[in-house]
Amino acid sequence: MHNQNTRRFSLFCGLLTLLLFGPQASASLTNVVRFSQGDHLAVASGELLTIDLIGENFTLAPDGAAFSLQWDPGVLSYVSSAVANPPWESSFINEAHAASGLIDYAFMSITNGSNAGSDFGIARFTFSVLGNAGDISALALGNDAYSIGFLKGVTGLDVNFVNSQVQVVPLPAAAWMFGAGLVGMAGSMKRRRPK
Repeated sequence: MHNQNTRRFSLFCGLLTLLLFGPQASASLTNVVRFSQGDHLAVASGELLTIDLIGENFTLAPDGAAFSLQWDPGVLSYVSSAVANPPWESSFINEAHAASGLIDYAFMSITNGSNAGSDFGIARFTFSVLGNAGDISALALGNDAYSIGFLKGVTGLDVNFVNSQVQVVPLPAAAWMFGAGLVGMAGSMKRRRPK
C-alpha cells in the first residue's frame, strides 16, 4: 500500500511540474523571441532548412532590434537570410563569421515613427543540412555584439530568447523508395528509345 501511494504521489508531482513548467509556461512569458517552427526541428542530411524568427507578446512594441545567432557549422551551413519587411524598414546582417557558425550582429529598425507591434516577424534564415543522422545543433539566440538588443526609442526591452534544437534524422524510407523508382523508370525509358 505504501509503495502504491508513493507512486501516485510521484505521478502527481510529475504532472504538476509539467503543468507549471512545461510548454504552457513559455506562453505566459512576455517579450519572447523564438523560431516559429518550434524548439525541436528534425531534418535530413542534404535538405535545406528555412526557419522564421518571430517576436511574440511584447508589452512595449519595438522600433529597433539587434541580436546574434549561433549554430554548429559541422551540422548546418549558412545559405542566406532575409529580414521581415514589413515591419522593418532598414536592416543589416553581419555574415562575416557565418562560415564558423555565427551571425554576431543582425540589426533592423523602423524609421517612420511606427513600431513592430506586439507580435511580429523578424527574419528568415536558410541553412543547408550537412550533418549525419543523430547529429544535433542548437540555434542559439542572444545579445548582439554591441549589446543593443530590442528597443522602443531609447528604452531597452528585456527579451526572453527561446533557442531551438536541430536534429539530423535518417531520410525516410519512402524517399529512398521514390528515388529508386525514379532511377528505375529512367533506366527503362532509356532502353525503350528507338535507335
